[in-house]
Amino acid sequence: MKCGIPRKAPTLVQWLVAGRFVLLAAMSLIAETATAQSIRIEAQNMALRAAMVELARAQSIDIVFSERQVEGKWVHCSYEGQVLEEAFACLLEPLALTAQRVRRRQYVLLSRTESAVRPLRGFVRGAEEGEVLHGAHVYLPVLRVGAVTNRGGYFALPSLPVEAIVTRISYVGYMHVDTTLVPGSAPVHIALSRNSSPAAELVVEAERLRTPPGAVHVPVKTLSRLPSFPGEPDLMQTLQWLPGVRKVGSGFPGLIVRGGQPDQNLYLLDGAPVYHPWHAFSLISLFQPEAFKQIRLYQGSFPAEYGGRLSAVLDAELRDGTSGESNAVAAIGLLSGRVLIAQPIGSGVAAMVSGRRSYLDRIVGSVHPVEENGVRDTLRTGYYFHDLSAKVTWQSSPRRRLSVSGYRGGDVFDIRLPFDLSPNVRSWLKPSPLFFEIDSKWTTTLVSARYQYLYRDEVYLAATGYVSRYHAVEHIFLRPTASGAVDSEYYVGLNDVGIKLDIDYFPSLIHQVRTGLRVIVRSFSSRLKAVVQRSPSSLDVMSGESFARPVELVLYAQDTWHLHPSVEIQSGLRIASLRGGSFVAATPRIGAKVTFGRWAIQANGGRQIQYLHRIRDRHSLLYDLVSTRWVSAGSSAKPSTSINLSLGVQRQWRNQIVISAETYLHRARSVLLPRDVSEYKDGLEGPGVQVAALLGQYGRGRARAFGMEFLFRRQVGAWTTWAAYALGRSETRLFGVRYVPADYDVTHDLHASVSREIGPWQVSMSSVWRTGLPVTVPVGRYAIKGVLDSEPTNFLYMPSINNGRLPPYLRMDVRAGYEFAWGTSRIRATVQMHNVTNRRNVINRTFDPSVEGPVVARDRRGLPFVPLAEIRIIF
Repeated sequence: MKCGIPRKAPTLVQWLVAGRFVLLAAMSLIAETATAQSIRIEAQNMALRAAMVELARAQSIDIVFSERQVEGKWVHCSYEGQVLEEAFACLLEPLALTAQRVRRRQYVLLSRTESAVRPLRGFVRGAEEGEVLHGAHVYLPVLRVGAVTNRGGYFALPSLPVEAIVTRISYVGYMHVDTTLVPGSAPVHIALSRNSSPAAELVVEAERLRTPPGAVHVPVKTLSRLPSFPGEPDLMQTLQWLPGVRKVGSGFPGLIVRGGQPDQNLYLLDGAPVYHPWHAFSLISLFQPEAFKQIRLYQGSFPAEYGGRLSAVLDAELRDGTSGESNAVAAIGLLSGRVLIAQPIGSGVAAMVSGRRSYLDRIVGSVHPVEENGVRDTLRTGYYFHDLSAKVTWQSSPRRRLSVSGYRGGDVFDIRLPFDLSPNVRSWLKPSPLFFEIDSKWTTTLVSARYQYLYRDEVYLAATGYVSRYHAVEHIFLRPTASGAVDSEYYVGLNDVGIKLDIDYFPSLIHQVRTGLRVIVRSFSSRLKAVVQRSPSSLDVMSGESFARPVELVLYAQDTWHLHPSVEIQSGLRIASLRGGSFVAATPRIGAKVTFGRWAIQANGGRQIQYLHRIRDRHSLLYDLVSTRWVSAGSSAKPSTSINLSLGVQRQWRNQIVISAETYLHRARSVLLPRDVSEYKDGLEGPGVQVAALLGQYGRGRARAFGMEFLFRRQVGAWTTWAAYALGRSETRLFGVRYVPADYDVTHDLHASVSREIGPWQVSMSSVWRTGLPVTVPVGRYAIKGVLDSEPTNFLYMPSINNGRLPPYLRMDVRAGYEFAWGTSRIRATVQMHNVTNRRNVINRTFDPSVEGPVVARDRRGLPFVPLAEIRIIF
């Protein structure tokens, strides 16, 4: 078998994986040594409580018992030896008691009349909305053990004594519950109520080191309270308030997470991948906060159940609509209006429907009949985007749950205008013999079905099937001259069909094992048909098609090991193979978390592989809007691999102040980079749609990113302070030359916000400051004149890439919201002043080689001061 991945795995990762097994062996040796130490007991008419305390102290073990078990009981025992079980028998047999080992060096007292230990299991849900809560903590303070609920909201704690046990159930953003539960009974159902203070929720829900390794739990309810543009709640905008996360909208739109590339992030919607999660030319995303019950962002190293990307994973779950009462939300903002309805529709059945549409085309119109000097024409300025998502959930029994979800959304861009656009917008709407028209559509469609089944108390099954499609069509007609015209149609399609099987196994109190299988079939297709008329006698016809269907198979296993009440280790291995390219890779992951008091330390490491690349034709003007496309790894493009390492610490003071710091390292290989970044797009046709021709514009390079992230959160009364700072570098290297700053490299990035609640009012002021993006600055200019050319052509000399920087970016926003009751509904009106200082930041800079004299720089600036508003009604 031909393998496209180097056989030699990274030495550092090998040591990380081997380290866990060395640690296991060391702990076993220590345990055996401790157990083998001499035990001496002389208890003559000693209280049982005192005997248990003395034995626990002498042997450095934990012995758990209740007052009723030891009250009024005395022991008479003499023992000398090395077997702890024999010592327990000497003390407890005359009293009809026994000691049961529940975890390493921890025992509980049981009556001999009681049966063996039994499991404690159940489900955790939200009280108001009825949604299952994934990631809720179930903790037994006496035994100092706990569990975390899975995607079905299920938890299991096997091997517990059959007696009432004090249990604490908690989930970020919800009020914790302290209750008493009895193992061995039917599965329990626990409902948690939401925290009544939105500001407190902002602080609590962002505690990164209490979530699984590498994960950030994004609070859905608080998304609408953070500034975003264009004034409507948007997930991608809000994520920028986390350190190390930044949104970019040019080139390849997307998120930059810890210096990675935008195409190195995986977006999941109910388990189905989303390949184009953007609207309005990446201005906003398809993730509407009200439609989701839970959102998690995994940065750098993520659990083995996730894969296929190098940098980050965004896992979003749609709301189930399983609350006992109907719920509806309607809102209207600057760009769009949206509505959401969640409604139970029968016994155990509930549904959620959410829709959104922009309305700018309805205000300014999309069709404009014009007439001038007897010439008639119909010009068009139509654009809109739309979303429709739905989910139906059927809970047939406590052990079975079926959910089916779907999404369809896209953008429609239809424009026909004069070729020469003047600064006067009114002059556009007039007939012209020279014009251009563009008719483009982007569409994302997905359907996902998930069946969850509690097979046994310690085995939980989840099967997911999905279909995800991204299609884009662009039709362009240009008439730049009286005798020349271009007519082209370009199509790009990606179909992803997958099956997932996940098994959660709870073998003991200290281990939670998850394993699974993935079968993924992707279809990549593209078509191009174009006619170029250069003169009445010159007509060129272009056409081409491209198609590929690789199959990816994945097996993974991961173990969450509670080595100690304050130590948790999560290790995993993911094996993926790609049929057609003959690539096979094993990617290990490991993470550890240690908590002591109000301190927490977490370390993560792992290797990732990505079988997809996103490229674009960098030369053609025929298809420019939708030319970004995904291609599969193969003989022309090897898979990309990366190593991600991180180390973080967190400190909390009185539940009011939380400070966290984390350092990271990201190294990637076989990353596609442009061969000539300074080449201008001055052609019409380009190489067409063949993947090999497009890949010829790229080379296999390397990338690295490293830095530190700091997060400060303070909540005192009605005041909330949030500050996120990232210090880092992101660099790339191609053809063996030295590393240079990546296109999105930002050394310093600071987000800060201060808000206060005053009765029904909430006011906030926020600011964003960061260093400017890299830019390639020419150092000279030269001209080339061909034999048949009448005039020479000027070119810029750029020997170094990204050798300069744009000016620093600085923006301040002010936001005010007022919430009041209106009958049985609540209305929230929000006003936001975007860029209140009206600072026109430079966001891009180009250089014109055609101007004589010194090279002229042309700056593209960001938005000026923009007032934004939104009205939201909750029924």
